[in-house]
Amino acid sequence: MLPFRSLISSSQLNPDLLQEFFRITDEMASMAAKQGRSDLLDDKIVALLFFEPSSRTMLSFQSAAQRLKAGTIFAQNASSTSFEKGESIEDLIRVTEGYSDIIVMRHAQPGSAEIAAAACDVPFINAGDGGNEHPTQAIIDAYTIYKHKGRLDNLHVVLGYDSLQSRSIHSLTKLLAQYPGNRLTFIGPEKLFPSPTLLQELRAQGVECDTKDTAVLVKGVDIIYLNRLQEERFEDRELFERNRRKYRLQYADIEHSQVLILDPLPRIDEISTAVDALPNALYFKQTSYGVPVRMALLASLLGKV
Repeated sequence: MLPFRSLISSSQLNPDLLQEFFRITDEMASMAAKQGRSDLLDDKIVALLFFEPSSRTMLSFQSAAQRLKAGTIFAQNASSTSFEKGESIEDLIRVTEGYSDIIVMRHAQPGSAEIAAAACDVPFINAGDGGNEHPTQAIIDAYTIYKHKGRLDNLHVVLGYDSLQSRSIHSLTKLLAQYPGNRLTFIGPEKLFPSPTLLQELRAQGVECDTKDTAVLVKGVDIIYLNRLQEERFEDRELFERNRRKYRLQYADIEHSQVLILDPLPRIDEISTAVDALPNALYFKQTSYGVPVRMALLASLLGKV
């Protein structure tokens, strides 16, 4: 079904492909609700290589594999693998493909996914390559928006607060750029605005882009998508500490609005816990969609749907 063997970037996706993918995701969600598990991948092994910390991505991929009765093998933390001895990404991938049918990898090095996919003779999924991209998260985000708004076009989406370093924001904006009429406003400290390269790329695709040094923007907005300041990527520690609590969505900011609130999590400082009580706070529902989305992705890349 998918026109590619490996998923490295959300720019590989398009509206027609996503619509079909959402249909498969709905089928996976329905199957999981009715019967719990399926034997669709009972003859497959999924390798999960996570060399940066992960909770939601790793657990939802594991859950997705197990709901399809695939076997799983794991490697976590570089110190527990031969990376510690100086092994290259290419060699690790060539070894792992001999043990598995599909590889999912998270790595701290931007561009590592492209290196790994080029060395891989089985399907490969980028689960986050440093501050570069996180395409499966973008699919989950888009699915959440579609389920709750009914469309992915003609939306005003506000994104913050670390658009410079958030791989989730990078991937989601590249995906939304595939749809007409979308407007993106990036909020947060000026030093954490998106790179000029990303803004240029988005505008070249006809997306209206704005930047505003503010913590709150609600009027005329359809979606607020917030992500934590990426603490592990700051070279300037003072910049992180100065802004980590300054930019925060509070209950009073949003209580009378119907704007949908998304966050790929973990939530650190960017959203007050009081916001959780609002019906339009969708971030925990958003994370739950990770399992059927990744079920659909595993099954699609392995040619089972």
